[in-house]
Amino acid sequence: MVHACTRDCYDTCIFDDNHTPLNIFPINGFTCSRGIADLKRNYMNRIDTAYIEGKPVSIEQALDLIANEIRKRRKEEILHVDYDGNQGLLTWYFPARLWNVMGTASTDYSICSSEGHEAIKLHYGSSVGAFPEDFLKFESFVIWGSESAFSFIHGWNLIKDKFKITIDVRLSETAKRSDKRYIVKPGSDAYLAIGIMKKLFEKNWANTSLLDEPTKLKEYVFSFKDDEIEENTGLSKSQIEELAEIYYERRPLTIIGFALGRSLNGGDAISLISLIPALLGMRRGFYYSNSQGLGIDFRYLRGLHKYSPSRIVGMADVGKEVEEGKITFMFVWNSNPLHSLPMSDRIQEAVKEGKLFLVVHDPFWSETAKIANVVLPAPTYLEKEDIVYSYWHNYLVYNRPILPKIGITEIELMRKLANRLEILDEILYENEWLAISKATNVDVEELKIKGFIKVTPKYPDGKVKVEPLPKQLVKPNEYVVVFSSHPNYTNSQFKEVYGNKATVVYNSEYEGVGFLHTKYGKVKVLFKKDSSMQKGVLFVFKSSLFDLNGKPFNSIIGFTKGKYGNTPILNTDSIRIIKEIEVDNNSRE
Repeated sequence: MVHACTRDCYDTCIFDDNHTPLNIFPINGFTCSRGIADLKRNYMNRIDTAYIEGKPVSIEQALDLIANEIRKRRKEEILHVDYDGNQGLLTWYFPARLWNVMGTASTDYSICSSEGHEAIKLHYGSSVGAFPEDFLKFESFVIWGSESAFSFIHGWNLIKDKFKITIDVRLSETAKRSDKRYIVKPGSDAYLAIGIMKKLFEKNWANTSLLDEPTKLKEYVFSFKDDEIEENTGLSKSQIEELAEIYYERRPLTIIGFALGRSLNGGDAISLISLIPALLGMRRGFYYSNSQGLGIDFRYLRGLHKYSPSRIVGMADVGKEVEEGKITFMFVWNSNPLHSLPMSDRIQEAVKEGKLFLVVHDPFWSETAKIANVVLPAPTYLEKEDIVYSYWHNYLVYNRPILPKIGITEIELMRKLANRLEILDEILYENEWLAISKATNVDVEELKIKGFIKVTPKYPDGKVKVEPLPKQLVKPNEYVVVFSSHPNYTNSQFKEVYGNKATVVYNSEYEGVGFLHTKYGKVKVLFKKDSSMQKGVLFVFKSSLFDLNGKPFNSIIGFTKGKYGNTPILNTDSIRIIKEIEVDNNSRE
């Protein structure tokens, strides 16, 4: 019997009943510092009962209040916020059926990878790329905008002894461990992709057999002058030519990081980067995320085959809509929006002022749970059944519980709430295992017996479409904030084990306590000089997104979103370091 780590992670480790990682390819017999700590963390900082305004109550009492609050409101004012705190199909997807039956508002699930998914699909028809077995076929890798050494440890293990090139805006740990590294200006990745393709055409290295309109691509990249590309990227002509030569001679697999989609020109960058392998005649010469190639009908699991939300709220806009009073009730599970959403201080303020009724279902006292009107206890993945998928490998895993359950599962909770609201639609009560079978085309009983089943990837065919191509690229203003992974944290998770770190902004110029400021507000942070940072880059670990006063760092991010998948531009620009900053404890800017 097995269980699987359900976290938002490329690797999706598979364990035995002793929580020992199994040596199943590509799960190479080891796990990360979070997987090691799961058993220890399971009973730390737990929500063990329901709470109303900080007072312990029964789950039934809490549900009575929630139902009454829902009845007071129009469906358009009610928003459910759920994301990938747990990647189980029964934890994340199936519970959304209740809210879609009610026709409440829904987010667009855009916070992470949607920008790249949509950009790549325009060219290939799907964003599916290389699977683990494909990694073994390559001798060279370009890691573009990804801290793979920390966030993708099993992928890194497959490639660590091969030739690696890293492209990033800072000297990351992945860059340090690579054979070659190219540090580019923030927001310039699209220009670099254009520069590489231009050189491939110039040197007659291009193989256009996969492209539907190669002439249009050639005309497009030649519309950019070399000086323009060099100025925007910060790389020399010889460096860009060297990269193009590496692509031509070595035919590397390109690993495209999710962070690019949260950056300026990010969707355009991912779109153009994905075309480089196609220009070399490589059909699946990139890896971004394979979740859309597993044949899972996520819409069916959410009940979207029969019902639709009354409206869609972009994840970049939730804080703004709360501030404007358009959202007055929020139900959160599998997510920590106070940590992750732009302008989340608006959520905090609205709850405090009584303008937003907030309900949180969570195993742990997250930052969002701590401010909620109603809190409900949830089991961890170690305590409940689920089916887990990966966005890298193509195994579906039956997650068998190994510890006694604390709290109420998402499906149990939604059905109890549906009963109170007198909602009897059959899709709420469809056997969840039957729904999984329909959505995955996998025999769930066989899956439960075997523990895991390898599914056959579904690849698109036909020519790769050249268009659309970006019409206009923007240049960043002033400083740009850049977030990346920490090896001991998955987003806001594992603070119980590894501590609640203060927000440190690594940069090339300033040391001491000061403020970052945008037109949306300011946050108080600790600046640390780092000689490896280029000027203008402000680097922050995304596990530490509350300032020295406890204010959400994302309060200063704003509402800008990508043009392909509406992903919030978290790696934002137009940030100023204001005059109050203390530099070296004495001088002031």
